[in-house]
Amino acid sequence: MSVARPTRSLLGKYISSAAAQSRSPASTVVCRQFHSSAPCQKKRRSQFRNVKAEELGLLKPDAMEKYQKEHLPDYTPEELELLRQKYTPEQMEALEAAEQAVNPGDIAIQGRLRDDLFRPKYIEDFTVMDPRYDLKPDLKGTLREHKWDDNDERFEEEFLDKFSKVMEKGTTNQLTRAMIRALRRVKTSQGRDMIDLTEAELNDMEKDPSLLEKYLVKPDEREPKYKEKETESDDFITRAQALKLDEMVEDAWKKELNLLANSKHTELKPSTFELEEDGPTGPIRLHTAEAVELGKVPGVAGLYKTSADEDEGKDDMGQYTELKQLTGMTLSELKSIYTKTLVVRHVHNQTRLGKIRSISAMVIAGNGNGRLGLGVGKSTQMDVAINTATMLAIRNMKPLRRYENRTIYGNITSKVSGTVVELSARPPGFGLRVPSRLFEMCRAAGLHDLAVHMPRSKNPMNTVKATYNALMNQPDPEEIAIGRGKKLVDARKVYYGGAVL
Repeated sequence: MSVARPTRSLLGKYISSAAAQSRSPASTVVCRQFHSSAPCQKKRRSQFRNVKAEELGLLKPDAMEKYQKEHLPDYTPEELELLRQKYTPEQMEALEAAEQAVNPGDIAIQGRLRDDLFRPKYIEDFTVMDPRYDLKPDLKGTLREHKWDDNDERFEEEFLDKFSKVMEKGTTNQLTRAMIRALRRVKTSQGRDMIDLTEAELNDMEKDPSLLEKYLVKPDEREPKYKEKETESDDFITRAQALKLDEMVEDAWKKELNLLANSKHTELKPSTFELEEDGPTGPIRLHTAEAVELGKVPGVAGLYKTSADEDEGKDDMGQYTELKQLTGMTLSELKSIYTKTLVVRHVHNQTRLGKIRSISAMVIAGNGNGRLGLGVGKSTQMDVAINTATMLAIRNMKPLRRYENRTIYGNITSKVSGTVVELSARPPGFGLRVPSRLFEMCRAAGLHDLAVHMPRSKNPMNTVKATYNALMNQPDPEEIAIGRGKKLVDARKVYYGGAVL
């Protein structure tokens, strides 16, 4: 384009306006644009059809009026009279003005009752602090110290008494289990019909010896359970069968006592049920943090080895090994993180041997839910630089504050070198009106409504650094409220009853 053409375009409006005054005041010459695009004379038409809310059934007048009468009725004269008894005339004027300012339809559409875990369980305007809910009670406790007995003899007596009771109980349980095993042996061999105990009952008694008292017959309740030969009934056993059963039980009992007496251990051998309780699947393991011991099978140890690749062949080169150790994440979690290369620069370092060419890459990483990381990598190869920057970005991921999980808190300004970035929070539905690099950062961090203004230099690397510093150094409203000694309330959430995005 020549110099004469834009000069003519600039001066054309003023030259033509003087000549147009003599002809017609309504005729003007349109100034030419500095681009080749066709001028847009009217407002651009939307690509989507505008569907009214009434057609969708959201704003039916009858339904809305019925809902407002049921859930958002106006104050009755009786209620107003009660309010006048409680509030001053100035407060009543403010209350009536607030009722006129608040639109019931707006509350019906956008407002809702909170159902989250942290909703207040009481109706409050949050103007004053309630000590029942807002102030943490100062509980004073006393330390409990262990009292040591100075009398050693008394301590020894108590310890021996306690230990003897434990040993006596253990010995009694072992003898009871030996008797139950003797009964099982007799029942299995010959006395299946003469011992009125099932296998399940014997197992329960061996597991808990205290259940034996349930099946014992007291001396005053004892009845003869044998019959004479002339009595024909199958409910009783004969005297000879009873004597034979006593002999078999006594023989089995002696065998069990001999096994206990000939034990090589100084303490009594625990039963099978005690071993199962303390085993890997026993109930004791449910209430302990001790790891289960993995035993080795004789003759099989060392023959079979589990696969050392926990990633199922997805990381054979070991690229994510160090990153998994540093972050504690699995390979699937690391690959689910969103990463984007924002800046790539070709750097030349002048040395006495000549120019050394290298590549510098800047990558961001985020999980899309409030965590963002920035990494810079440099190498002579493009792939190595990008991979290094990606690993550093994932490693440097930090949480950032988000208001309603969609935008930032207020307005933030950050400066890096000659670049100044001004971030501004925006209402729901505003979108991301930011440059392309900052758009990728917002998408990785989970921000949906944001506006950015950069009045000075727009260097790519400084822009990304300044935006990252601004997002990480947002002002915390809670800290400001604590520092000023005030109570902070979100007016937007109070007005809409928590119905915010």
